[in-house]
Amino acid sequence: MGALESDGGTYCVLWADYLIGRAPDCGLKLQHESVSWRHASLRWNGSGWELQDLASLNGTFVNDKRLENGRRALLRTGDRVRFGQDERAWLVVDADPPDAVAVALDDGQRIMPDGGLIALPSHDDPEVSIYRNADGAFVADGPEGTWCPERDEVITAGGRKFRFEPGGVVNATTGPRPSRMTPATIALELSVTRNEEQVDITIAHLGHRVALKPRAHGYLLLTLARQRIADMADETLPSSSHGWIDQDRLLKMLATTSAQLALDIYRARRQFDAAGVSDSAQLIERRTSSRELRIGVEKLSIVRE
Repeated sequence: MGALESDGGTYCVLWADYLIGRAPDCGLKLQHESVSWRHASLRWNGSGWELQDLASLNGTFVNDKRLENGRRALLRTGDRVRFGQDERAWLVVDADPPDAVAVALDDGQRIMPDGGLIALPSHDDPEVSIYRNADGAFVADGPEGTWCPERDEVITAGGRKFRFEPGGVVNATTGPRPSRMTPATIALELSVTRNEEQVDITIAHLGHRVALKPRAHGYLLLTLARQRIADMADETLPSSSHGWIDQDRLLKMLATTSAQLALDIYRARRQFDAAGVSDSAQLIERRTSSRELRIGVEKLSIVRE
């Protein structure tokens, strides 16, 4: 995502509409007396970052050349910008599109993705998760179901309201790269004790194996894996139908609540992300047209100890 870094080492991640100045609502707050209250803005125009001087008194400079008031300059990686007579320069260190973010309406807090997941109201207390699916579209996943959030949609989680900003456009990948660990390229080996109180999971990929620490959500993955394996054995079912379980049925099978299920899904995705699995949101797939879900790994094996 876009970022600036000062010659003093301060690093600023840019969001889609970013203000620079002395005002409290500015993303980059500069206290130099020559900097105007709202001095300049940085905006993602869909293909690049545009810097605009907001009629400041002392000017905005790109590579030591002053911008005309109101004129926009397209920034590139390596450009240096200054504001007013502040001698500190800011280097454009990343000109990639802005990432998605959820902005709290009560205090302006910005929840950024962590491991590809935006967790609301927080990553410590996830009630709703927002992520990109395999097609690059955003999906929101919560206790009440799954849907595709729109730009500026207000989402309620944990008694707070958040406005969703999807950030820049990211093209869907043409397919998984074999050298990269993703749910589509890994194999899962699940070992379950006879009393089914513990599930051990090992990730296998190109000759490498990663053993995960047992977690409560292991039984969720085991249940979903059993369904997908059973469907794969049915030659009358197309592969696109393998493994899907209605959420209400799954809740009964697990004897759990929709809120706990959402939490377990979030924790499973985070554990796989920490283990080095890219696109870990696809570990558990959701259908937005129904309340169905399935494990996103096709290579599965289950052993009972």
